[in-house]
Amino acid sequence: MRKSILLFTLLILATFFFQCNRKADGQLHERLSQMAAELNESAPVMFDSYTRFEEASVTDQNHFCYRYTVLNTDNPDSLLSERLQTLTDNIRTMFATNAELALFRECGVGIYLQ
Repeated sequence: MRKSILLFTLLILATFFFQCNRKADGQLHERLSQMAAELNESAPVMFDSYTRFEEASVTDQNHFCYRYTVLNTDNPDSLLSERLQTLTDNIRTMFATNAELALFRECGVGIYLQ
């Protein structure tokens, strides 16, 4: 009888835990989607003579994605390879210090650069 009660209690606690996690994930997804929509209100926007921000989106796995277009060059691959390290460093610094990105840090959202 005790084993049955213990198993039943563990089952209820596990269910409660998973529901809480799903609710938190849902809230995070909703907030990330709202942030993407706010960014998209000003899109497209030129960052410099070569880079245009097109849009932001959020995947089902809560990956926050930015889409850019490289313009005004005959060889965008060489431009990217020349500036990749600087861009990567700037993105990491912005992620670590920008107050508007605190939600990402607080919720354990990471940076994945491809």
